[in-house]
Amino acid sequence: MPRYRKAPNGQWPGFPSLHTEDIEAESVRENRYIAESLANNRKGRVIALMEEELFEQFLATVRQRKGDASAHHVNEAVLDAINDWIKKP
Repeated sequence: MPRYRKAPNGQWPGFPSLHTEDIEAESVRENRYIAESLANNRKGRVIALMEEELFEQFLATVRQRKGDASAHHVNEAVLDAINDWIKKP
């Protein structure tokens, strides 16, 4: 193992297509939560405004299909719907 790590190239570690394995800084890479946060912070986001009735129906359906309406399950449901919509001709 080399005594010193190579000098950083000066590129900001948060470029848009960042993956946790792309992070060179040892201190960031060794802390899984910081590395995941840095990579996830660069991902695209969509905000959908819904009337209360539609929102409650959506959450009820997420609870029914996934078991609860946690942020993780809501995100999965939205991604499933987006993928299905994209695949339609």
